[in-house]
Amino acid sequence: MDYITPKQAAGLWGISERRVEALCANGRIDGAERLGGKMWVIPKSATKPMDGRTKTAKLQTKPLEYALTLETDRVIEMVNGTMAIEGMPLTDEDRGRLRIIMRREATADEIVRQLIVKHGGNANAKRLRV
Repeated sequence: MDYITPKQAAGLWGISERRVEALCANGRIDGAERLGGKMWVIPKSATKPMDGRTKTAKLQTKPLEYALTLETDRVIEMVNGTMAIEGMPLTDEDRGRLRIIMRREATADEIVRQLIVKHGGNANAKRLRV
């Protein structure tokens, strides 16, 4: 494989040599390696990483859906941990309800009303103010 120096990459990409070295150090250039603890070598086929400050780059980092899924799972596990301490760990059905609320497919009020109807009758659900 052919390699180029940070100085050559800087000339090709129109950025400073120091910026290329920083990109290498942050692992943003695929295949970049450090030789002898000092000098970086970059594969000739490497492409300039996208500037993370641009709108395009921000949209490409992580889709909102993915971030929401991670956040939802984290919240559910926190709730489960608290409930487990109380001796009432979440069931799969409970986790499903929380996911529905977190995805904003239904409000917590609607879920509570459904549970009341399911377990206690429709009359109580109509009077409930959450």
